[in-house]
Amino acid sequence: MKFPVSIMLLLIIIASIGLIAINTEISYDSLNPNQYVSPEDGAIKIRSNLYFVYDHALRKESRSITIEDQNYDQSIILNLSYGASNSYFKSIYDKGVSISSIDLIKDTCYVNINKTNQFDKLLVDEDFPLYIWSIVNSLTEISQIKNVQILVDGKQFNYPVNGFNLKSPLTMDESLIYNKIPTAADIVLEFVENINSRRFDLAYNLLSETSLKTYNYSRFISYANAFIDTHKEFHRDTFYTRIYNDYEEVFIKFTKQYETDGFMLNTYDNWRVIKEENAYRINLSDE
Repeated sequence: MKFPVSIMLLLIIIASIGLIAINTEISYDSLNPNQYVSPEDGAIKIRSNLYFVYDHALRKESRSITIEDQNYDQSIILNLSYGASNSYFKSIYDKGVSISSIDLIKDTCYVNINKTNQFDKLLVDEDFPLYIWSIVNSLTEISQIKNVQILVDGKQFNYPVNGFNLKSPLTMDESLIYNKIPTAADIVLEFVENINSRRFDLAYNLLSETSLKTYNYSRFISYANAFIDTHKEFHRDTFYTRIYNDYEEVFIKFTKQYETDGFMLNTYDNWRVIKEENAYRINLSDE
């Protein structure tokens, strides 16, 4: 089989170009050492939880934290020292206590607290364990830190606290974190939010057993759509709860601006809430 002369010439040209490319050195601009930024020397941002003390419990606050040069431990403590967005939430810094050094060795973080008069006062505070675990829980939120060793003036501090001793490394204690018990109003607010966001499935799961029998899912969707239609442009305002012997009734005020004259229109809705198996459920059976 003979190849046309034109195809043979094309193949020869392609092969020649390939040989030239292989044997040609291409010079690239090189970076000076001061222009090169190692990923390890840069800053990254993580989202983590910080813990503060309020009303005899630890309160969690989510925070975007910048980590410089992989110094996770120092960045966490630095952000803890900035304080909480809620001015009622406190840390050891609000008590005048300071930390002189932080060192991360393997997966244990060594936190060196200065022994001052302020620290001695904090020792006898009934919330002293919470201030310690404010540090411990904040640090152990990240995977790089498993334990926290508290030092005082650079030495192990023999002091019993919450069934542990400060001379030994401490781990996260979730039992100290505030756990809000949902109220009847919380359930109704969640119910309304689910309807407004058209998560009818989640709202339906908040109904009482009697309501589930009265409202099949199709009928409930009709109820939810009717609520959305009658509450267009209305915004939730205030709410309150009336407590009776066998149920609670939650009232919500909705408002919207009437055209452009600044006059506000108000509408009120109420839901009956009962307890089933220690959980609040909304009773629509009387609707």
